[in-house]
Amino acid sequence: MTETRAAGSGLVPGGIDILQPGDVENLRVPWDARYSRSEIEELAAQEPPLSLWNRRSGGFLLGGQWRHRTEIANVIDISGPSIAVELLTTFVQRAEQLGFQLAIVAEYAERRRESFYAAAGLAPIEDIVVYELGRVPQLAASGFDDEGYFVTVVDLREREQRSALLTLDHRAFPWLWWNSAGEFDNYGSVPGVEIVLVRRPDGAPLGYIGTTSLGSWGHLDRIAVDPAAQGQGFGRRLLALAIERLQADGARRVALSTQASNRVSRALYESVGFRRSRSHDYRIYGRELTGQHARDDELPTP
Repeated sequence: MTETRAAGSGLVPGGIDILQPGDVENLRVPWDARYSRSEIEELAAQEPPLSLWNRRSGGFLLGGQWRHRTEIANVIDISGPSIAVELLTTFVQRAEQLGFQLAIVAEYAERRRESFYAAAGLAPIEDIVVYELGRVPQLAASGFDDEGYFVTVVDLREREQRSALLTLDHRAFPWLWWNSAGEFDNYGSVPGVEIVLVRRPDGAPLGYIGTTSLGSWGHLDRIAVDPAAQGQGFGRRLLALAIERLQADGARRVALSTQASNRVSRALYESVGFRRSRSHDYRIYGRELTGQHARDDELPTP
C-alpha cells in the first residue's frame, strides 16, 4: 500500500500517525517498558506498517501480524494512557484499510477493563488458560517406536516435512490458531525449540508436538492430532512423548496453555497432574473486518 499522506499530517485529527523508525526517539517510553527503543525501531520498520504514535503525547501502539499471518492484525503493546483508546481505534481502522480480516489484542502482559476494548469495537473472542506440572511424572512410554510409527525431529528446510507440518497444523486447529510458514520458521529458530512429527506406519502424518526446553523448565507449545485420528488415545500418547523428551533435556517443571473452551484437552492435561496457573490466564479480544486476504494463502502447494 502506497502512502501519499504528507508527513506529520496524522491519520486522524489529534496527531495519531504511522510510527516510522525515525520517530522512535520522540516517543515517551516508560522506564518499565516491555520493549527497548531499538526493539521498537525494529517493530516500526516491519511491513505492512501497523505501529502508530501520537505526536502530542508521545504515546504509541506497536502492531504486527498475528503468527506471521497476512490476514490477522495484532496489537503487540500500547503505551500512553491518555491516548490509548484513540490509538486502538485507529489501529483497527488501519488494519481494515490494509485488507486484514481480523484485528486482535491478546492480554499477555497487561489487563484492562473490557469497556476499554469495547470503546474501540472489540469484544472477547477467546479465553486462554495456563497449566503447570510442578513435578514431572514418569508417564508410560508413548510406544510409537515399538508399533512401527515414525518419530522424526522436523527439519523445516525439508520441503516435504514442512508441507506435512503445515497441512496437519491447519487440519488440527481452529483458524485463529493456525501457524503460517513464517511462524514456523520464526518458532523453529528459537533456542531450545524442537518440533517432532509422528507418522503412521504407512507414512501418513498422525500428529506433531512442539516444545521448548530451557534447563529445568519446559513448555509444551503445541500438540496436534489429525482429526481423523482423534478420540483414539493419540493425544495422550503425544503428550507422553512431549514430556518424555522434555524430561530427557532436564525439565522438572512443564507449562502449557490451551483454550478455556477446549474441554477435551483440559481434561487430558488435568488427568496427568497439570494444574491451573490462574494468575497467568488471559483473554483475547477481537473485531472482524472486511479485508480480502485469503485465509488459506499460507497453505503449501502439494
